[in-house]
Amino acid sequence: MRETPADWVDSVADFTRRRGIPAVLGEGVVGCTPLLTRFEEGAVGKDIAEFVVDRRLPAGFHGIALTCDAAPHHPMWHTDGDCLWRVNARITAR
Repeated sequence: MRETPADWVDSVADFTRRRGIPAVLGEGVVGCTPLLTRFEEGAVGKDIAEFVVDRRLPAGFHGIALTCDAAPHHPMWHTDGDCLWRVNARITAR
């Protein structure tokens, strides 16, 4: 489950490096799950999302979002603040 997102990030990083433009990708790495499915908040979904964040950091991405379900109108915003703070700290520390 990590191979496809890793290839995706690497491809975008390579493409933008060759073109001399910033790499910016939004959310939707795990997929665009319906509002209340809670997959991205579970162990597997969260692991994949964090893996992709960590893959983007050394590739020099200028824009990084944890997951589409980490927005203020999604349950994860209110149920897993510790994860959001922890991942955001990794993103902003670079």
